[in-house]
Amino acid sequence: MFFAALVAILAAASPLQDAMVAEMERADEAFSKLEHPPHYIALTVEDQHSVQVSGMAGTVARSSEEAGRYLDVVLRVGTPELDSTHQLRGFSALEGESRGRVQLALTDGWPLRHSLWQELDQRYRDARERIVVIDANRRVKVEEEAPAADFEPREAVVDTLEVPPLELDTAAWEGVVSTISERLERSPAVHAASVDVGAGRVVRTFVDTEGTRLVHGRVHARVSITAQSTVDDGDIVSVFRAIDVADPADLPGQAELMGWAEEVVDELVARRDAPRGEPYSGPVLLGGQAAGVFFHEVMGHRVEGHRQKREDEGRTFAEQIGKPVLPEWLDVYDDPTIERLVDTDLNGHYAYDNEGVPAARADLVDAGNFVGFLMSRSPIPGFDTSNGHGRRSIGNWPTARMGNTIIDNSRPVPAADLRKGLLRQIRDQELEYGYIVDEIEGGFTTTGRVTPNAFNVRASRVRRVFADGRPDQLVRGIDLVGTPLVAFGNIIAAGDDPAVFNGTCGAESGWVPVSAVAPSLLFSKLEFQLKEKGQERPPLLPKPQLPGDGTTDVGGDL
Repeated sequence: MFFAALVAILAAASPLQDAMVAEMERADEAFSKLEHPPHYIALTVEDQHSVQVSGMAGTVARSSEEAGRYLDVVLRVGTPELDSTHQLRGFSALEGESRGRVQLALTDGWPLRHSLWQELDQRYRDARERIVVIDANRRVKVEEEAPAADFEPREAVVDTLEVPPLELDTAAWEGVVSTISERLERSPAVHAASVDVGAGRVVRTFVDTEGTRLVHGRVHARVSITAQSTVDDGDIVSVFRAIDVADPADLPGQAELMGWAEEVVDELVARRDAPRGEPYSGPVLLGGQAAGVFFHEVMGHRVEGHRQKREDEGRTFAEQIGKPVLPEWLDVYDDPTIERLVDTDLNGHYAYDNEGVPAARADLVDAGNFVGFLMSRSPIPGFDTSNGHGRRSIGNWPTARMGNTIIDNSRPVPAADLRKGLLRQIRDQELEYGYIVDEIEGGFTTTGRVTPNAFNVRASRVRRVFADGRPDQLVRGIDLVGTPLVAFGNIIAAGDDPAVFNGTCGAESGWVPVSAVAPSLLFSKLEFQLKEKGQERPPLLPKPQLPGDGTTDVGGDL
């Protein structure tokens, strides 16, 4: 009954939107009479409905269903040219301030309007105080390196998009996660494992003082399998498999997931038994999924528009407009309007960003030349228009973020020839071996000036490829590191095998869903460093056995 009532509330969006508009306009009128009135106000109410089912050790570890309603207020005091979001130089504060999630009651009416009133009043107080500090800050600091307006006014957009209801058979999935987790647990090689199914529905209602009125959102589901083991030398190895879909009905069934479990156990044993790698500099071939994560970390965050006018940012590409940064046969763009590529739902798809702007393609690299940035409504020199990439998780200030980052190759090389090219590079550089990176589990990058402007891409499946033709050797414990311009300058070939990475990305505006699509990439030189290593021995106490004969066990013991 509870969730049926919630769906009914969401379906009748007009009372919610009417209350939001009424309180926003009432606040705008009252604040306009004060000495420092706001020039822009936006309200977002986010209705969330989520289901989570997790299994471990052959049983259900968690089965929950939750609903929540959250508020976010953007209030800018000043003018579009200079407002309360302007950077305070000499301070650690980012543009705007993260407030944390403001939870609302799940009903419309007086409780909703009370919360709107309370938050609008507090946001005005914060912005009013901040604009005074900004004015003083500008009077005592030198001229800014990249001066630009703080906000881009836009024409109003009015749209209501239907968001399907969330449908997931929780009872059926409880049986599936129990069965799959039991299969994992029966392997002595597995020291910890989980099977997780999560599905969520988000409906965003957005209004602002420009007249934009939007209702939009998405349904998303993911199933994942994780297994972990500890090696004799203390290294912790893990294997992760997941799929993201826009419709929970498209999640794989039990038979397919059982196949995943078998592969995960086999791969875990292989990684556990593999030798540790070593620091290395030389030829590297990245598989498509790995190449997508690589571009996300190494280029993606550096082309977020707001970073180009911050005084503490490295601005790697700010002076590269029109200059070659990649081979002429590579294009890079970010297009959140694309729903599927390579027969895969893209996690970074959305219709409108979190600033009420329609999603649009942002061209970043054209025929190897750098041409543009991901833009929110925060202009930068030479780029004063949003391309619909202003994103955030609730409770954070929107900034320019990636959506679906696509690396397009106009000179594809067959996979077999890429491997030949890798071997040729190894021999030309008189090395014993090079590396193929099949999987990357994520990474991080630093884009500021105080710390090195570098990246660390966390490799999870890495193989040595020997110049003398010996079979490939799996290794563990090394990560890709380097600096962006040098790394991109070492790309010498790309494959005909685009692959998709789906995940989430964290930055100062919170965690947002993203995708990257890329072909395999061959580098003449990349660098590895040692991954951090645990110091604890494997379990001293033998693992208890599950009931049954254990005939499904294929893992080796430590």
